[in-house]
Amino acid sequence: LYRTGKEQWPPPRGPEAQRRLKELCEVFNHPIAKVWNHDLGWNCRNVVRFKKVEVDEAPEDEEEDEAKKPALGPVTIWIGVFPESTSATAAHNAAQVVLALLHKDYRITDVDIDFRESFYTREVIPQLLEPVGDLDPLVDVVSPLTPALGVRISTKARPEAQGTMALYLAEGGSSDKLLGLSRRHVLIGSKEANIDYVRHPSRPVRDVLLLGRRAFTNLVDSIKLRIGLHGITVKRWRKQIEEFKEREKGTNAADAQKVKAARIETQAELDKAEKAMEALGVLLNQVSKDWNKLDKRILGHIFYSPAITLGVGEHRFTEDWGIFQVDPAKLSDGFQGNKIDLGTKMKPEEFTLKCFPRGDANWGFEYPVDRLLPLVGIITNELMRNPDMWDSDGEPCLLVVKNGNATGTTLGRANGVFSIVRDYFNDMSVHQTAMEWGIMNYDSKSEVFSEPGDSGSAVADICGRLGGMISGGAGKANSPDMTYATTFWWLLPRIRASGFPNVHLNV
Repeated sequence: LYRTGKEQWPPPRGPEAQRRLKELCEVFNHPIAKVWNHDLGWNCRNVVRFKKVEVDEAPEDEEEDEAKKPALGPVTIWIGVFPESTSATAAHNAAQVVLALLHKDYRITDVDIDFRESFYTREVIPQLLEPVGDLDPLVDVVSPLTPALGVRISTKARPEAQGTMALYLAEGGSSDKLLGLSRRHVLIGSKEANIDYVRHPSRPVRDVLLLGRRAFTNLVDSIKLRIGLHGITVKRWRKQIEEFKEREKGTNAADAQKVKAARIETQAELDKAEKAMEALGVLLNQVSKDWNKLDKRILGHIFYSPAITLGVGEHRFTEDWGIFQVDPAKLSDGFQGNKIDLGTKMKPEEFTLKCFPRGDANWGFEYPVDRLLPLVGIITNELMRNPDMWDSDGEPCLLVVKNGNATGTTLGRANGVFSIVRDYFNDMSVHQTAMEWGIMNYDSKSEVFSEPGDSGSAVADICGRLGGMISGGAGKANSPDMTYATTFWWLLPRIRASGFPNVHLNV
């Protein structure tokens, strides 16, 4: 919509012209990082950096590779506004006020301001199954039916609404209750009065479901798809085996021996595919029979949820959380507590390479043998601003992961400078602002970190330290480039102060 700065960005010209791409980069080592979270941010908006991304990046040697590294742009205050809600002139006037503030009060003169149009969106049983190994035929489809973090939830009152459970919590003290944590807007609809909800023993329970309607349909479709793909492969291999048998009858002994080896190998693959089809068929029948009704997918009931409030306390974070009591009978013997399922979208080696392995670094990521990343500790406020890990260029970074209802397992980069989010309610004239932990997509070529439906997902760094719980995102309506989360170092004390003084994560 509008931007400041001296750099020229001429429009693309020519029949095959392409726009110059910019990629979000996190901000840590800049004077603005020291004052933004304290007070400066409340006069501005999101702070990020951009780097130019060249379309053709195929370095031929080390020197050329170094020369072609994307140019890092200035720190940018990125301000999102609703489409068609303001003009370039109004944005220009606002930008001048912010630039004057930066210069006069903070002596900061190397920051640009960029206005963009975007949306802020809240991303809203039989016994669960055990997680399975990489070679299990169910590995690509069974995750939604396991208790590993990334549990897809909904409610019986609003089965069309989709969300994710963040964590398991033990109530602690003399209680043996197992609790689940998610967002209030996942558990309780916006049409209800925004007041504290407390479970009353004499009133009907408000059920929380495993899998809303869409998530259940997606699960069934994914199983059917895998069966269909195996069916295509089985048909092809059976035909190949018949051809191999004919060729083995030939007079060329060497060729016959080679063909025989190929037939034996193909037969082994065929046997595995047929067993996979059988196992998937059993699972499909089980899902269709045991999980098809909402009453069969009840995971627990809502226990407590404070009213949604923005700008709470000294740090002015968002209070949007709810706790539900989990029925322990629904959990399988494979329940292992708070571990994030890293899924199968990325192979272990691909996931590991994205975690910047460097021989000279004093830290590294080791992919879990069972794909389950255990949560160990909490990312502190200090670590969020000054991380103890570095990217492949030796720059500080905070690489984070989540498993959510909508997008599954994704990697992202947390920003060292918090974002300020303005949330509009049913009446667009009524809004409030709050500070949130901002998370960018991994890079410009990767999928988005989150989408609507991932709300409530736990976000942890790749060391397994818990960072926060997703609240929403901003950008295009269905493709956000920024994800927002409430930090857990702030949220856990809030939960303890709300009637759960002994709550903890060691379940």
